[in-house]
Amino acid sequence: MRVNLDKYLLRVEKPGQYLGNEINSIHKEDYSVKMCLFFPDIYEVGMSNLGIRILYSLLNRVEGFSLERGFAPMEDMEEIMRENNIPMFSLESKTPLKEFDVVGFSLSYEMSYPNVLNALDLAGIPIRREERGEEYPLIMAGGTCMMNPVPMEKFFDFIVIGDGEEVMVDIAKALVANKDKTKTEKLEIIGEFDGVYAPSIHKNKKRIKRAIVADLNTTEEYANQLVPYINIVHDRATVEIQRGCSRGCRFCQAGIVYRPVRERTLENNLELIEKMIKNTGYEEISLSSLSSSDYSQIDELIKGVKSNTKHKNLGISLPSLRMNTHSVEVAEDISGGKRTGFTFAPEAGSQRLRDVINKGVDEKDVLETAETAVRGGWETLKFYFMIGLPFETDEDVKEIYTLVKKVIDICRPINKRLNVTVSVSNFVPKPHTPFQWAKQMDFEEMRRKHALLRELFDRQRNCTLRIHDKRKSYLEGVIARGDERTGDVIELAWKNGAKLDDYRDNLHIWKKAIEELGIEENEYLRERNLDEILPWDFVDVGVDKEFLKKELDKAQKASLTPECRTSCSVCGMRKRFPNCMVIAKNN
Repeated sequence: MRVNLDKYLLRVEKPGQYLGNEINSIHKEDYSVKMCLFFPDIYEVGMSNLGIRILYSLLNRVEGFSLERGFAPMEDMEEIMRENNIPMFSLESKTPLKEFDVVGFSLSYEMSYPNVLNALDLAGIPIRREERGEEYPLIMAGGTCMMNPVPMEKFFDFIVIGDGEEVMVDIAKALVANKDKTKTEKLEIIGEFDGVYAPSIHKNKKRIKRAIVADLNTTEEYANQLVPYINIVHDRATVEIQRGCSRGCRFCQAGIVYRPVRERTLENNLELIEKMIKNTGYEEISLSSLSSSDYSQIDELIKGVKSNTKHKNLGISLPSLRMNTHSVEVAEDISGGKRTGFTFAPEAGSQRLRDVINKGVDEKDVLETAETAVRGGWETLKFYFMIGLPFETDEDVKEIYTLVKKVIDICRPINKRLNVTVSVSNFVPKPHTPFQWAKQMDFEEMRRKHALLRELFDRQRNCTLRIHDKRKSYLEGVIARGDERTGDVIELAWKNGAKLDDYRDNLHIWKKAIEELGIEENEYLRERNLDEILPWDFVDVGVDKEFLKKELDKAQKASLTPECRTSCSVCGMRKRFPNCMVIAKNN
């Protein structure tokens, strides 16, 4: 069956997102197993996800296996679909999700969870695992959020935890080889792979090892990236130059769960970039990683790209730069004379709190980097901070304003047109970090600290303060460290109308669901005891829990831990990779 949207496309916003057939899209005819990789958000967000692009390229090379994509419809399209009994469909062939062998969801943000249930419902697929017989596809999930799979495990047949490139290829091959077996038989086979958690088989029986790609240079290339018809959030070619981060910031989940650092070689990066630009026609390339300026050959990489005469008009972007004057030099190299905004992420205003979170940046670094950037021609500076961090005081919050004012006082005399934007997010403790035991701010504390910041910044000219929505931070916190009962909240909130939470205020729906189920929300925001069993403890990310406890103790003392490239902090990764820092270098 093929869903026909022709007569509806002119009635919806951005119809191009439902067309498919983009440049480098794949339409396989010879296959025995087909899967839809579904991103539970709208197209322009999902198509910016590098993981989707990588898996799309890799899995479609598996003989006998076909991978298509799916995205959450916008509200106008969903209304048409429900009115006309149009089932949720894939982008490439417009096939209903129910007709696939596997439907996989990519989950990188907790607030997208209701969108998963909504997509299944639109597809006519029961949302709970035990309600789906052999006539329904296997439903799976992956992504960073699945480092704590418990809140969503009742909805999935299996979950992939960790790096997907190798294990997903293994899963695809296994499903092709065992296409005639029952669901349970298939789950027993793929459940032997590192990173695969099948709740019906493994619940309370097995500790799940995170899947880890040891060498980025051995994975297949993904140079044929899709080129969308419409503008997307990050509309450029993207190459992941390295994976992992050696800095050890204590608030950062990605910095822990993507250890160890693994660099793609300079030669392989240059070759991949060359092919990517040729195959996509993009005029901008993003050199992506958690800390791109830490790539050991970042200067050589930029020079190598810019020295290619074919790339004389190519724009280069680095999503993450350290706060030092070398970063300004790197930014100057890639800017080509264009000076848009220079971004800083001190995370905390006071030096004490930056030491608490192990940021490894002092006030001198911030001020010198800002001054060098403004002298270099940048007229817009963007700062990112967090509030609600463990061991934070009101004085630490006030220091955000103090630090920004110092920057303005130094830089405004250099350029009178200087504009500063300060973005403040509300800290959400995440699993598998030293702060996984920490208390999260409740509404009252967020309101008070937001008011404190607004009062301080109201008097500062040429400076814009933006504070993240406390409602979303609250809900993210309840879900991120959730358990099985959280799954019930997600289900009830969705049934009551919660979906696309990034674009609508659904807090009242969530609060009602929590109240109806008799759940004490502070149970999920509270400080955890160091000895209690946490819902996600059965997931082995490779970093020891004892290491996280030591890091929490050092945070309380505002004591720094050196970065991995300088000194091994014995986090536990050497148990799986005895030559941990060797594989962090170019192979």
